[in-house]
Amino acid sequence: MLSAMYPVASMFLLLLTIWGCSKELEVAETLEVSNLDPTVLAAGGAVSLDITSNASWKVGKIDVSWLHVENTAGEGDGQLRLSCDENDAVESRTVEFFVVTTKDGTYQKIVLTQLATDPFIEIGQNELEVGSRPRSHAVQLNTNIPAGAIRAEILYEEEAENWVVGVNVEDGTLKFQTTLNSLAEERVATIILSYEDISGQDLDVWDKITITQMASGNEPPSETVEFSYVKGLPLGEIVENISIIGNIVSTGTSDNFKKNTYIIQNGNSSAIAFEGIENLTFDKYDKVHLLLDGAQIETFEDCGVQYRVIRGISAANILERTANVGFTPPTMHISELTDAHLLSVVTLKDVEFAMPHGAYTNIHEYYAGEPRVEAYSDYATKHYPAPITDIDGDNMYLITNREVTYRRNAVPKGSGTITGVVVKIMDSAYGDLGQYSIRHLEESDIAINPNRANGFSEILVEWELPPTTGFPNGTPNLPATTGPASATLQKDEGTGFYSGNTLNGIYLIDKYRGDVSGSGTAVSKSCYNVNSWGPGRYWIMDNVSTLGITSSLSLQFEANSATTSGPRDFAVEYSLDGDNWTRIAAYQLTGQIAANVGQDVIAGFKVFTYRLPNELLNKPNIKIRLMNINNTSVTGGTFTSTTTSRLAHFSIKYNK
Repeated sequence: MLSAMYPVASMFLLLLTIWGCSKELEVAETLEVSNLDPTVLAAGGAVSLDITSNASWKVGKIDVSWLHVENTAGEGDGQLRLSCDENDAVESRTVEFFVVTTKDGTYQKIVLTQLATDPFIEIGQNELEVGSRPRSHAVQLNTNIPAGAIRAEILYEEEAENWVVGVNVEDGTLKFQTTLNSLAEERVATIILSYEDISGQDLDVWDKITITQMASGNEPPSETVEFSYVKGLPLGEIVENISIIGNIVSTGTSDNFKKNTYIIQNGNSSAIAFEGIENLTFDKYDKVHLLLDGAQIETFEDCGVQYRVIRGISAANILERTANVGFTPPTMHISELTDAHLLSVVTLKDVEFAMPHGAYTNIHEYYAGEPRVEAYSDYATKHYPAPITDIDGDNMYLITNREVTYRRNAVPKGSGTITGVVVKIMDSAYGDLGQYSIRHLEESDIAINPNRANGFSEILVEWELPPTTGFPNGTPNLPATTGPASATLQKDEGTGFYSGNTLNGIYLIDKYRGDVSGSGTAVSKSCYNVNSWGPGRYWIMDNVSTLGITSSLSLQFEANSATTSGPRDFAVEYSLDGDNWTRIAAYQLTGQIAANVGQDVIAGFKVFTYRLPNELLNKPNIKIRLMNINNTSVTGGTFTSTTTSRLAHFSIKYNK
């Protein structure tokens, strides 16, 4: 019987092997279309687009009657054949449609424009004389052709020249820049604009402008001005022959700041951001004499805040560059920061991480690339705020982008300095982060001693749970990680601690920590989770003495709520007797990220830190509570009493 079955079993194994190999040989479907922005004439006619693909494909729905498809589907490489009716209207018309592979759904979007009349291009002037200094130029352009169908070509009288840059057609204007002419003779170039016709007709639609640039030395040297003067100029082109001198404090290469954005800073810690029309190479702290004549003052937005930036800078704008290894950013305490420091690089002294646990970014790494949440994961996982505090008790957030390669390194536990760009963060997933935040540009900017013993503060009491297992359900309290054994951290009307979901009980769930290995970045059973909330409900810490402590006290905690239904609005309060409570601050929680939810979420927890009043110094027992103050949910609606909020860290520190 076994011998009779053996050939059948062998054949089955062979089929499995062949099937497995075929699965391994599967490749992703590809789809390319030769022209994604075709433009056709008003007279209409046939249009063909080349399709390059390794799969079968089809044309999606087209919602206009004037465009016709000859072949609505195809296999592999081929052509998509279209035809257009005549357009007798006075305006052009446009239609969008998709070509999609039939299995994986790989697609290309095509935007086809049909002109209203025969195409024409008319440049407002055919000759232009410009100065030898770098400048931006705008020349009137009259055309009925979409910008994407206009081809620009530059012809130089002399070979190997490239001094007309940034040619662009937009909003009825031909724009370009001319770089510095350092030659003793003038030079000439011609910009030719032409229509890229795909209709098969032999159309000759073009116009040109000839630019003559004056020889070097025909204009006076620039006037070096103060940064304050440049900051007072209106938005738009700089038409004065002015320049500034300062040190390059951001070279445009950091993953933790806007790429290709440079910052120059003067001796008064005033900073100006600028962008290049080409790649500009600087070494950190280079001293640079920068020509601004002809550049554009515009704005860029970062996390809900508008900053001024100078655009249109090229290598020709760098009049002089020298290394300056002796430059150092100004050193100060957090309280000394003002709006004048925005975008400047400073060094904050005597600082510590308020929560000396976890990494620079304590987010759940799964959500950074999860397809279900791709639409908002970038928003929810960027700009992670880690609170820092200084020896004076002032605090702010250190901001780290998800792109930073060292984002999951453990934060140093001692004290030291942090150098970075001063910014405001008002519209991240973590909300408004206070008056100022700081962005480090490289990890070495975080010059904090790794050892806790080298810090200026001590932990009075702390709950930072390791993986917690083995306690009986209903345990009244889990001991503090650091501090007196009598200290308690509870939820009002709670029934104790549980290993699973229990109404009115505190049950433990995973907490996200960037410094934990593995794709989930989670510490098992280390976060307090409660599903009974409403106005007047609270977390409370009790039985902690501050006797003998006469220096600054600070509170740190880490929290969030359920994705859409959790409570949002809380307040920090303290008491010495349990009856009379004083409010320290109000704060708002954000929902923890989950699939198929809008942007009001974070991929982990937000850490809060507050200076505690001196009234709590040298007392036999202090009480702190985090109280839910209304029934508003994290999305602005109303939550029910069985919704969820979480606490992942709680600690009080004091200065040594």
